[in-house]
Amino acid sequence: MKKHHYAWTICAAGTLLIFITMGAVSNGFSIYLPYIRDEFGLSNAQTSTLVTMRLVVAFFCMLLIGKYYELFEIRLGGSLAAAFGAIAFTIYSFASSFPMFALGAGVSGLAYGFGSMVPVSILMSRWFDDHKALAISICSAGSGLGSVVLPPVITGLLSALSMKTVFRLEAAFIIACALIIYLLIRNNPYDLGLTRLGENRDRLAQAAKDSAAPRSLKAPLTKGVLVLSCTGCFLMGAQGNPGIMHIPVLFTSEGFTAVFAATLMSIIGAALTVGKIIFGEVTDKIGGFRSSVIFFVILALGNGLCCLAGLGSPVLSLAAAFTLGFGYSVSTIGPSIWAGDLSSEFEFSKTVRTFQIFYSLGALITASVPGILADHFGGSYVPAFVMFTVMSVVASGLIIGAYIKRK
Repeated sequence: MKKHHYAWTICAAGTLLIFITMGAVSNGFSIYLPYIRDEFGLSNAQTSTLVTMRLVVAFFCMLLIGKYYELFEIRLGGSLAAAFGAIAFTIYSFASSFPMFALGAGVSGLAYGFGSMVPVSILMSRWFDDHKALAISICSAGSGLGSVVLPPVITGLLSALSMKTVFRLEAAFIIACALIIYLLIRNNPYDLGLTRLGENRDRLAQAAKDSAAPRSLKAPLTKGVLVLSCTGCFLMGAQGNPGIMHIPVLFTSEGFTAVFAATLMSIIGAALTVGKIIFGEVTDKIGGFRSSVIFFVILALGNGLCCLAGLGSPVLSLAAAFTLGFGYSVSTIGPSIWAGDLSSEFEFSKTVRTFQIFYSLGALITASVPGILADHFGGSYVPAFVMFTVMSVVASGLIIGAYIKRK
């Protein structure tokens, strides 16, 4: 029987980290937004601003994330990032006005920013030689898993308990997860006397002998490729994170029930979870360029179908949720895959941070736009999804252009 490599335990811990810092703090929190708006009398713009507050803090965390993980390393730093999520939900539990909810959203940005795909991508690169894209996609699927598990649980709890109690239960759950993450993660394989998964010691010895020989290394990232890819990541973030956060209010504003909107979020989460794993596996087989093109088409189609929410068709809405969830795989995992394909090995850590910074900046700038548009268009969020559709198409073209220019 083949021995289990600890790299897969690291992958499980990374998945749990993303489940908390992206699934619970971001995607799962979107379920609360209609309830918060209605119970505490927030406007659509204020409701969207809660998303903005999280993204503002997360963006500045991205700028500091290199220093953060130099100070704490990934094991401790990731666990602390998850703990910030628990603090945020504790603050939510005491909130009764917009400023307090905004404070909680800002603290949640610490979890989202420091516990993002950056540390997970670096950790998977340290632990995996083979199946690296698959490992990254499995970890990223944690956010989709949060969209599957949390919406029905949160909706059910809110129907039986007060919102404050539900917030406190989620805070306790996150603290327990943060402890598990700390117990499981090891920063490097050599901490346990191991090599990366798929890395052969004999091959390493041979590589050392051949190190003096001339080698063909990937050239450094050029300015033109960097501009194209960063702009593409910016637009991917601009349509991705704000898009999924506003799915519940999109459909409730068009006359669907909150329970049906929560069901759609679960479908998006399930499709996102499966899509990320498939995207990673396909990338390992046919490369990041071809797999990205396939998923670009699915993403644009999913955004386009959401624009038809006003037709009131449950079947069409279910199809939109599944397609969009599947397509979101490329916008969430994409920056990590593109960084590996477009940069040299020595630039990977810096490049993935840069791509994530631009992704976060895009999400930050458009986070409040859906609510503002909804207030302007009589409460409808359809115009925002028209904007997201255009952004996804343009972003796809820019990333494809970056690959072509790189080649």
